Amino acid sequence: MILFLPLFFFAFLWPSISLAQTDSTSVLHAQCRDADTDASLPYVTVVLRRSGEFPRVHITDLHGRIEIEGLAPGIAHVQARHQGYAPSDTTLVLSRGLISTLELSLLPAPVLLREETQVQDLSASDLIRRLIANTRFEYLHTYHATMHTYAFNAYSSQKVINRKTEEIVAGIEYTIKGYYQSPDSLAQHITGIRNWGKWRLSVSPGLTQSPARGIVDDKSFDIAPHPLSSDALEHYHYERISTVQVGDLHVSRIGVSPRHGHKPGLLGDIWIARDDFSLVGYDLRLNFSALLQLRGIDHWQVYQQNTRYLNEYWLPERQICTIKTRDYTAQATTRCYRYDLNTDLPPAIFEAPEIVILPEATMRDSTFWAAHAADRDTAHIRIQSELLQGDLPAAWKKQLGIKN
Repeated sequence: MILFLPLFFFAFLWPSISLAQTDSTSVLHAQCRDADTDASLPYVTVVLRRSGEFPRVHITDLHGRIEIEGLAPGIAHVQARHQGYAPSDTTLVLSRGLISTLELSLLPAPVLLREETQVQDLSASDLIRRLIANTRFEYLHTYHATMHTYAFNAYSSQKVINRKTEEIVAGIEYTIKGYYQSPDSLAQHITGIRNWGKWRLSVSPGLTQSPARGIVDDKSFDIAPHPLSSDALEHYHYERISTVQVGDLHVSRIGVSPRHGHKPGLLGDIWIARDDFSLVGYDLRLNFSALLQLRGIDHWQVYQQNTRYLNEYWLPERQICTIKTRDYTAQATTRCYRYDLNTDLPPAIFEAPEIVILPEATMRDSTFWAAHAADRDTAHIRIQSELLQGDLPAAWKKQLGIKN
């Protein structure tokens, strides 16, 4: 049986259709790219409008992708917007029981966001070196001298799927109240919990601190070195894949691979803000040599996407952990929201174990969980509300209709 580990865890359109196990509903997949460079575009706003329904707003991940499930068949209007690019509109027909795929290629329309927008042309190794030089709490974020504490809410959903039948054999969801205190204290209190399926899953923290650390069959492991360790440049090869503009920032995607493939390590991508060398996110998986140390595990991957709060702090917004064995796929998705920065936290919070299950965790009813499931599609609304509490770039204010 699988045990979950500590988890934190326009332009031109080419629609295509494929078969999907969606019963009476439809699924929409979209991939957004820069029309000039073909680079994937993270944080693109994709708005789906249906006649007689409220618009559904989604934000692409760090790979420029979105996936919208449970859509009613029929005509849908899709609009993609991204700062520095021309907006795009298209209409497509969603078919019952099928997956509709859109390739969205956005045409650049640069907007001057700052008086000085020049960014140093640094190599991948230079960017990694700058990121490593910053004090950092594992893979969560770069240390900020002006941020000493924060609290946040999170919702986590985990499931185990039979790879042969695609049946969900186990699932668990829970809500979390999390607390961080510099330099390295993280506490998580579970405030609601629900199990379903044939198996019963144990509860794990919603945020994992490192994609190379976890527990399998009650045995802990720690793959070292990892790509952000102090001596990482001696053990890993880095390649700059692309650099894109996110708001008034420039974000570089860095490909990562061990210099010696026969040694345990991590493969994938790391995203870095070139303006202040903060960690924007990562998508990393264990290589074959590392998997040999984990009995029965064929695939181990952690994806983390951060969001910039108050135009200063990159903090976790979503984390996905995927584990595969020969027979099963286990996946956990955790979304963080409602950050309270530099809040006053009692010392007692960090004197208890990292994960605490509060008594009311077993007393939530179906109405409570239905509301939280709906929240997964409205995280962008909370993020936008929190962003408005701080200083937004001028171009963002213009796009949101805010007067200076």
